[in-house]
Amino acid sequence: MNKTKNGLMKLLCIVLVVSLMAACSKNNNNNASPSASASSPAASDPAASPSESSAPDLPEVKLTFYYPVGSAPGADQQKVNDEINKYLKEKINATVDLKPLTFDEYEPKLNAVMAAGEAFDIAWSSRGWLLNYQPNIDKGAFTELTDAMIEQYAPQARANIPDKFWPDMKANDGKVYGFPIYQVSAKTKSLVVQKRFIDKYNLDVSSIHTYKDLEPFLKQIKDGDPSIIPLGMAANSWGLYTNPDDVGADGLAAVYKKNDASYTRIKEIDQYNEKLDFYKTLHQWYKAGYINEDAPIIQNINDLKAKGNVAVGLEFTSKPGGEADEKNINGGNDVVYIPLTDSYFTGIASAMHVISRTSKNPERALMLLNLLNTDKYLYNLICNGIEGTHYTKTGDNTIEPIKDSGYAPNGDWVFGDQFNAYLKPGQAPDVWERTVKLNDEAVVSAAYGFSVNEEKIKSEIANIEAAKTEYRVTLETGAVDPTTILPKFIDKLKASGIEKVDAEVDAQWDAFLKSKGLR
Repeated sequence: MNKTKNGLMKLLCIVLVVSLMAACSKNNNNNASPSASASSPAASDPAASPSESSAPDLPEVKLTFYYPVGSAPGADQQKVNDEINKYLKEKINATVDLKPLTFDEYEPKLNAVMAAGEAFDIAWSSRGWLLNYQPNIDKGAFTELTDAMIEQYAPQARANIPDKFWPDMKANDGKVYGFPIYQVSAKTKSLVVQKRFIDKYNLDVSSIHTYKDLEPFLKQIKDGDPSIIPLGMAANSWGLYTNPDDVGADGLAAVYKKNDASYTRIKEIDQYNEKLDFYKTLHQWYKAGYINEDAPIIQNINDLKAKGNVAVGLEFTSKPGGEADEKNINGGNDVVYIPLTDSYFTGIASAMHVISRTSKNPERALMLLNLLNTDKYLYNLICNGIEGTHYTKTGDNTIEPIKDSGYAPNGDWVFGDQFNAYLKPGQAPDVWERTVKLNDEAVVSAAYGFSVNEEKIKSEIANIEAAKTEYRVTLETGAVDPTTILPKFIDKLKASGIEKVDAEVDAQWDAFLKSKGLR
C-alpha cells in the first residue's frame, strides 16, 4: 500500500514538474525580444495570454481608445470593433470603444475632450507631435505609469522593449506617463514617388539629394501628365526643406550645426531666414503649377494622395517596408522612397499610448496595452481587420489586403508593437531585421532625450503657435511670396515673445548639455 502511495506521489510530482517546465517554456517564447531575433517577433499565441486565466475574476469594464488614422474610418469599423470586443471579453473581461479620428481632427478633438474633463481611457501620443507628451503631462492630463503598475499589468510588453530605449519615456520629472509603441525608432525624411512616373520619365533616383534636384522631374510631369499633381502638399505636409549641415530631425527640441563642438542651438527665426531661398523656390513651383493650388487649405495630405494622382509626396519617417502602406495611401500605385536626410535616432517616445487621468480603469487599460503589444492575433485584428473579410492570408506571416473591404486604417504603427505585424505585399521577409538595424545604426543627436519645460513660457508659446498657424502653412506650400510674407511672420514671432522663449530654451539646453558632460 505504501509502495503504491509512494508511486502515486512520485507520478504527481513528475506531472507537476513537466507542467511547470512547459509553462516556463511558453512564457519564454512569448517574451522573445525582436532586438534579439527580429525574424521571430515578440508575439504571443492568442491562446497563451497570461491575462486570460484571470478574466473570469475581473469585473466587466468598458474602455475608450482614441487614435489617429490617415483617412476616415471605413464602413466595417464597427464590425471589427465588435470582433475585438468578443476577444477582449475572453481575455480581460473588457470591451473597448474605438474612436479613430483623422490626423487633422485628432488633436483639436482630444484637446476639447480633455478641456471638458470628459472621461476616456487610452489615447495615442507623441513626443513633439500630436497630443504632445510633455506639455500634456505639464497640464496633468495623463496618468503616471509606475514601475509597479507596469510590472503587474503589462510585464510581457515591457520585456519586449530594450532597456537602453526605456529612459526615452521619462518626462521632465523623471516619471513615466506613456507606454511606447515599439517600431522604427529612427527618422529618415524621404520623397515618396510613384514608380510609374519614375519609369515613364527615366528618373535616376540616385541623382535626387535635395528638393532642388526635383525641378526637372516636376516639369516633365506637368508637361506630360496635366491631370497629375507633380508635388502634392497640404497643411500637414510641410517639411520638404533639409540642410545636411544641421543636426536635428524635425520634432527634436534643439537643432545645431554638425561641426559645432559647443552644440549652440540654432534659433527658430534663424532657421526661417535660412530657408528664404527654399521658400522662393516653392513659390516659383506653386506659380508654375507644380504644387496643387489648394495646398494651404487641405488639412490632410492623405485625402489628396488617395486619389492616386499625386506623383511626389513627402514622408517624415520612411522605414523599411513602408512602401507597402504608402501604396495603399497612394490609390494602390507602387511607390519608391528617395531619402533626403541621414537617419536620426528619435527614440521610442515618438509614438506611444497614454492613459488619461480621467480613466476609471487605468489598470485594465494597461492590460489592454499589454495585449496590443504582445498578442499577435489582437494586434493584427485591429490593424488589418477580419481574415477573409478584409484580408487574405498568403503565408504564415503574410497577407493580401482585400481592396475596398470596408476596413483599412493603414496605420500599424498606431496600435502596438509593430514587430508583430503581418507582412503586406511589397514588404521583404527581412523587413524587421532591417528595422532593428536602422534603429541601431541611426545618428544619435545630442538633443536626444531633451524636452522643454514650458511652465514659464506657456503664454508666449501659445502666441507663437497662433503666428505659425497664420503664416507658416502658406510659406511651406509656396502659396505666398516669401519676400513680403516672411518678414511679417518674423515680426509676428518677435511680438509673440519668441526671444523670451529662446532665452528660456537656451538655458534649459545648456543645463541639459552640462548634465550629459557635453559642456
